[in-house]
Amino acid sequence: MQRPRTDYWTPLAGLLAAVTFVVGTLFVVESPDSNDSDAKVLAWYADHGHRLQNIIGAYLLAFCGLFLVWFGSGLRQRLRAAEGPGGRLSGVALAGATLCAGMLWIGAAACATISGSKSLGGVAGPTNADVARFLPQIGYPAILLFAMFGAIAMIDAASVVALRTGVLPRWLAWLGFVCTIVLLFAAVFLPAIAFPIWLLATSIVMFRLPALGDESATDRAQPLARPA
Repeated sequence: MQRPRTDYWTPLAGLLAAVTFVVGTLFVVESPDSNDSDAKVLAWYADHGHRLQNIIGAYLLAFCGLFLVWFGSGLRQRLRAAEGPGGRLSGVALAGATLCAGMLWIGAAACATISGSKSLGGVAGPTNADVARFLPQIGYPAILLFAMFGAIAMIDAASVVALRTGVLPRWLAWLGFVCTIVLLFAAVFLPAIAFPIWLLATSIVMFRLPALGDESATDRAQPLARPA
């Protein structure tokens, strides 16, 4: 009997999304504090090492969004096969992953705009500390608040389907519900770690599951009945 084929790409994308999210977020949020003096803020952006770290973090979050969309697509396929035709939660999971990716890109762009403009675009450094101080503040809520609401949609949808159908282990579904509660407080930074924890756990589980075909059996068109 032929051994079932394994889908390595979806869980691999989930693992890479978890790693790039953690490292990328740590890099881009490393910026002057809003309470720092004007001189300290401008001096921070004058340092090439600080700007380079900012830019690397933005690129890592860009890759995180790419991996997340790939992972969300594979997750949707598995959930859809379990839900059957007309299942909506699988679509919610993919939409949540896409929303999360989009907000990560917006947040990364806001956090690294000044660093990228100066180091890569040859633009002169900021002369107004208020702009340099508050522009990254646009990025923080995009990454830690709005992107995490997209993640909550993805995780909750997957958890509900897992409980209803058993397509994923029940313990993973309950872990997902706990993670979504924790992510409601991700704006204070540390609770955001629940997102990569869920990605890692789900990816490890999916590494052990057989791959699905391009379509589930329930999605294939049924032959038309012959007229009597």
